[in-house]
Amino acid sequence: MGIGNLLLVPEADYNLLGRDLIIEMGINIEVVNEEIKIKLCPLRVEDEEKINSEVWYTPDSVGRLNIPPFSVIIKDPETPIRVKQYPISPEGKNGLKPEIERLLSKGLLESCMSPFNTPILPIKKADGSYRLVHDLREINKRTVARFPVVANPYTLLSRLGPEKQYYSVIDLKDAFWACPLDEKSRDYFAFEWEDPVTHRRQQLRWTVLPQGFTESPNLFGQALEQILQEYQTGEGVTLIQYVDDLLIAGETEDKVRAESIRLLNFLSAKGLKVSKAKLQFVEEEVKYLGHYLRKGEKKIDPERVKGILSIPPPKSKKQIRQLLGLMGYCRQWIENYSTKVKFSYEKLSQGGLVKWDEKDDKHLKALQHDLVNAPVLSLPDLKRPFYLFVNTDSGTAYGVLTQEWAGKKKPVGYLSKLLDPVSRGWPTCLQALVACALLVEEANKITFNGELRVLSPHNIRGILQQKAEKWITDARLLKYEGILLDSPKLTLEVTALQNPAQFLYGRPSEDGLAHECLSTIEEQTKIRPDLDEEELEEGDRLFVDGSSRVINGKRVSGYAIVGGEGLAVIESGPLSGFWSAQACELYAVLRALQLLKDKSAEIVDCTCHTRLKGIRCDTPPVKYRNWDSYVKRQQSRPRGPPEEYPCCREDGTPRGSRQPSRRERQRGGIGAGTGVASLINQQKEMKTLRMSVDKDLGRIEQAIDGLVKSVLLTTEAVIRTKERGWIHASRIKGPVEEPKAWTITSEPGDTKLTLKRGLGGNELGIPKWSKKHTQDHT
Repeated sequence: MGIGNLLLVPEADYNLLGRDLIIEMGINIEVVNEEIKIKLCPLRVEDEEKINSEVWYTPDSVGRLNIPPFSVIIKDPETPIRVKQYPISPEGKNGLKPEIERLLSKGLLESCMSPFNTPILPIKKADGSYRLVHDLREINKRTVARFPVVANPYTLLSRLGPEKQYYSVIDLKDAFWACPLDEKSRDYFAFEWEDPVTHRRQQLRWTVLPQGFTESPNLFGQALEQILQEYQTGEGVTLIQYVDDLLIAGETEDKVRAESIRLLNFLSAKGLKVSKAKLQFVEEEVKYLGHYLRKGEKKIDPERVKGILSIPPPKSKKQIRQLLGLMGYCRQWIENYSTKVKFSYEKLSQGGLVKWDEKDDKHLKALQHDLVNAPVLSLPDLKRPFYLFVNTDSGTAYGVLTQEWAGKKKPVGYLSKLLDPVSRGWPTCLQALVACALLVEEANKITFNGELRVLSPHNIRGILQQKAEKWITDARLLKYEGILLDSPKLTLEVTALQNPAQFLYGRPSEDGLAHECLSTIEEQTKIRPDLDEEELEEGDRLFVDGSSRVINGKRVSGYAIVGGEGLAVIESGPLSGFWSAQACELYAVLRALQLLKDKSAEIVDCTCHTRLKGIRCDTPPVKYRNWDSYVKRQQSRPRGPPEEYPCCREDGTPRGSRQPSRRERQRGGIGAGTGVASLINQQKEMKTLRMSVDKDLGRIEQAIDGLVKSVLLTTEAVIRTKERGWIHASRIKGPVEEPKAWTITSEPGDTKLTLKRGLGGNELGIPKWSKKHTQDHT
């Protein structure tokens, strides 16, 4: 071991210390923020001798792949994209000059005269040199992108397994520049360059895939994946590729060392270059895709955490999205992540400018605290069973995926998802059913559909088989059954544990009350016992209704409340023209409930009977009934002429309900919203029976069997007939009359007139006489 002094020269473009000496000493010297960092290089001399030196990147070397050139398709190529060059400082031009000259000498750039032009930017690096950055945002907007076939970093590391103890990470240098670009597509990537010495202006274009182009990662990733199909790893070694980053993992040091050398020589033969400064060669802990991998475990990169902590509170929606993007990459390490970031999504849904207050700062600091104290997660072992704990909280599904090691549960990842708005309105136990289905789908991305035991404080199987069909549509039910019941490697279990912490350490809380899901759903969804169809013996009776229709081309909406002995108008008024008749009627019921505060009364409505089950009010017992049922009962009682009962029309229907339109009466249809109405058909004589269908349908069918020849039973939207059973009311049509006047029709093309007249018809509906005259002119 020796001790020496190192001199930092910021103006130097390259390290003055020779490459041979660096290899001989086994160190790597890097300058970061004007500080010298020395990294021991695990690449030994004997390893260096086994590796083809052509694989290492040098400023004078360029990688080339022997593949067909890639073509690019943009929308509307006849309209060129022209963006003027940004002003560049003399210092920036002088910094870019050696880089552009190098690219020209290596054939990566060439002169051109293109109708397209986009700007470039000089970016200064830590060592004082400049990087050429091409602003291709306008080109990216017009590009017809191929479907991205890129590995998912969220699940990519699931292939490793905890038995892998040694790793090598290979970073390909300037990988996109190794892919040739088709001659016809090069004009799209032209830019203007002015030499700072000769002041000559010219256009240059790329002959390879440029960096900053939206298609470059996908195209290169697919090309490299096809090349790696020729490479077969040894036994006990795994190779993972993500775009231009390669990871080799194995159980022993010797296997990983031999495989790494063989892979480097393979890449050299294919024309690719590797950054020696970024090579991580046979180490127990490596950095890959923002994670630190060590002995079968992964943790967040501290540099990433430091970068997130340094972000100031967001002041715009764009900054909120950027924060969510950075935090989302770390969601596997944060318990109940979806609930903790819900406040940010609420900010995005608000209109106008973002108002960030102290409460939001508190939520953000709590998130940062969880990120700093993020646990170390275990890499999944696909040969072992997985355990998934699931629960719900505030409309969010959350849980933890674990595996057992030495009798202890080790977390593989924390999972969380927001429930959809429909599910959030269901009882808690039904929300747990949806949560299990969502998190099982997320867990399958990590377990690759391996053996999975799902544990929850809710009886998921019992809910799915007995209660779900009353709340969930057939499509959803079929999906949930396929995920939770039809999976051969999935087991559903009930546990007394209430949260992931209790699940990991096996200590249920003492105050945790076990519940029976089926009875809990019945208790949460039962109808209020004080709401029934029996009349109150005392108290007021109010009639409510709402209406929305078009008068003189303008929609008019309103509501009314009628009551008292003389059925006087208690309250009425106009509403917004955007409101539907149903909304107006609900508003009328709401106003009636407010008027009846601290009173006992009965509310009679027209069609809102089934819509009012969710209304709650702090008033004494208030009963509401269907208006059709009330009118039927009132008609059976002795009464005077109809004009004494303003709540009914002469035909007995409530005044608040809509009369069938003239078109509906002509064709024999039933108008929507009329409640129980009779079928108007002038061609047949029939008896009609008016009654509500809220009770036993079988008893009603027996009561009216034989009374009606064609129509058996009607509701607001459906009709039951002897011939076709239950059908929609819109399918009932009256007889079609034959036209009794001459009609003229025209067709495109040659002049052609068709005259037709029908006179009456026979019993089959066929015209008795018709005359057709056609005259063609050519």
